[in-house]
Amino acid sequence: MDFDDLGFLKKRCVGKKVLYVEDELHVRNQTRKFLEIYFDNIVEASDGIEGLSEFKKGGIDLVFTDIIMPNMDGIDFLKKIREINPNLPVVIFSACDNTEHFLKAIELGVQGYILKPFSFKEITTVLRKIVHHFDTDSKKLVLLESGYVWQIKCKTLLKEDKPIKLSRHEIKFLNLLTSSKDQIYSSYDIENFVFDDDLSNNKRVRNLISRLRLKLKIQIVENIYGEGYRLKWQK
Repeated sequence: MDFDDLGFLKKRCVGKKVLYVEDELHVRNQTRKFLEIYFDNIVEASDGIEGLSEFKKGGIDLVFTDIIMPNMDGIDFLKKIREINPNLPVVIFSACDNTEHFLKAIELGVQGYILKPFSFKEITTVLRKIVHHFDTDSKKLVLLESGYVWQIKCKTLLKEDKPIKLSRHEIKFLNLLTSSKDQIYSSYDIENFVFDDDLSNNKRVRNLISRLRLKLKIQIVENIYGEGYRLKWQK
């Protein structure tokens, strides 16, 4: 890998928060030196339980994890992560070449499975794939005010990586309003899209927005007088 390639990867990894889970301290210290070439925000954990606790604090962009660990192994840890965020990039570092573990990891959607001891080249190879994920995944997210994120693909609203439970109508409403930035949608547009009937009752739209505001505890929907509604996107 030449210097330009290294610079490209480092640039794409700027600002990304990494969670690294490994029970052996000397391995963790050694691998961290590799990761620090690219990442300046690395959170460490010694097993799956500690890793899950750190993950739930929010803000994690990428996870590196071992498989064979005490208390909670890497596979169970990954299953818990996928319940919260099905699209987060994950890389396995493991001395275990067990086919069953490998297949389970693939089934759970890991971006890389690197056998220990690994080389600098192997890490950079998998990072190229993850950088592509960062670039494409950013196009699938809508960043809203107060840290809310709308996942376009799976139609999920997140706050600190935790999904917000929404009704069917609320999901359709947000799906409409996130389809175009700064677009103002009239009550008629919203009603026509959200409700599957021929009724015309503006009150239903106002009630829907009011319930969503109460649930999120912020004014995420802006009322444009005489025109309609739009979402408050992150500035």
